[in-house]
Amino acid sequence: MIENRFQNFTERYAQGDMPWDSGITPPEIRDILAERPPGAALDLGCGTGTVMRDLLLSGWRADGVDFVQRAIDLAGDKLASFPPNSYRLVCGDVTRLGRLRGLRPPYDLIIDIGCGHSIDKADNAAYARGIAERLRPGGVFMLYASHPRPDSSVGWTPKQVERLFGSLLELHWEQRGDDVAIGAPASWYNWRKLLKPTRNEQ
Repeated sequence: MIENRFQNFTERYAQGDMPWDSGITPPEIRDILAERPPGAALDLGCGTGTVMRDLLLSGWRADGVDFVQRAIDLAGDKLASFPPNSYRLVCGDVTRLGRLRGLRPPYDLIIDIGCGHSIDKADNAAYARGIAERLRPGGVFMLYASHPRPDSSVGWTPKQVERLFGSLLELHWEQRGDDVAIGAPASWYNWRKLLKPTRNEQ
């Protein structure tokens, strides 16, 4: 499955066929940037770096991961005017974050806009665990995932999302809507990593 995904995305980037690359950071992410003080962020499936650019403009330090080298190259071009130590781009597998050199956890914010919901089911648990382990206590994980549809293997139901992340993080809110681009329902999720209990609470 992952090989087919990799080949598909590699070919589409090579052809410039990237309908997912709107060049616009979603309002849900802009709201988070307005609410929280700048810190360290990780963008999973960062694509051409649109969200990373807005993170950097808002004073964040941003790392990005994508498994297509062409996407990483385009992101590098987009972010070239920012200080080199303010961002890092890593080409690799988001389900193997522990093996990727160059990342700088822990993160105050981790973002997944339509990345995790298309990975192989066998890697789902490792993906969720990798996120939780790299999120700072009190940090936020923003997830956008489409719901499953008959003609596609992509998608997570809200119940699947709850099963994946519910034992690791706390759901702060979920917002359901429709993804007009693919003609399917989708959800935004705001997950939080609980602060570690104090000694008196243990």
